[in-house]
Amino acid sequence: MSADQITEALIRKQAVYYYLVLIMWPVYLFSLPAVLAYGGWWVLLYIIFPGLYLFTWLGYLMHESWHKFIPTVNNRFFYNAFAFMILSDPQLYYMIHSSHHGQVHTYRDMEFHPLGEIRSRGFRLIYNWLEVIIGIAFLVMVVSITVRKDERFAKKYRTWKLLTSIGVWIVFLGGLGYLSHLVFGVTLKQVILAFGLTYWLGSFFLHQSQLVEHGNLFIEGTFRQRNLKTRNLKPEGIFERVFLVMTHNDSREHVLHHIMTVIHSRPFPGVVPLPENAVLISLKDYFRILGRMLKGQEDHEIAS
Repeated sequence: MSADQITEALIRKQAVYYYLVLIMWPVYLFSLPAVLAYGGWWVLLYIIFPGLYLFTWLGYLMHESWHKFIPTVNNRFFYNAFAFMILSDPQLYYMIHSSHHGQVHTYRDMEFHPLGEIRSRGFRLIYNWLEVIIGIAFLVMVVSITVRKDERFAKKYRTWKLLTSIGVWIVFLGGLGYLSHLVFGVTLKQVILAFGLTYWLGSFFLHQSQLVEHGNLFIEGTFRQRNLKTRNLKPEGIFERVFLVMTHNDSREHVLHHIMTVIHSRPFPGVVPLPENAVLISLKDYFRILGRMLKGQEDHEIAS
């Protein structure tokens, strides 16, 4: 098995999922308040599936659009659309994702460490708890503040783009909520509660996959050594398999995305072999990592 088996024809077939998610997420949000109104707290099952499955897919495809992996789709359009749907200001990720690849597992990675090194353990403790509980939305909020002062990005940041994003979010969620009210007779409270729950749980769950791959990890070494330390979730236990399905195999072979960035291998797990020294973990291992993070501890390694 090798990267040669990932043909252009196979990659082109992935385009259908971009259109599918573009339709399914608004349909899901439109129906969500009605499920809450008539099903009560059974809505949590609906949020888990298809809600979380679709939310992580949005984040996944936003990322793939940034990398322009599919040549047959308008990647800039889909990137912006998915960013708006996930309630992210598109300019932020567009600017900072390159720092994640270039400075992965260092304090210079703006995507994962927008405050850089946090020397106070007390402050780091509070920060880590907020990051874990709120999820990726917390990091996005911090980035939206720090990016304006970072010399790498300050000149590229535009306030009018943020205001445009806020306007799009209001129209998108307000329109779907009002349509749900007209069709199902749901109340404003039910719309806000349903949307709030799904976006919070989606933010929380999506970030767990990211933390599996890179969370709390700081490596002293060369560019390749730092990228090789990217963690990969073993598809062995039942919980690991369910987690990978729900997050679209993002963390299954994530090291390949970092050391072979131009190869779109993630939709085809098992095709490209992992490097011999790839870091493989289970969810049990991840919970230990998460435990240290929630204690304000950091995992530092010197690559050899």
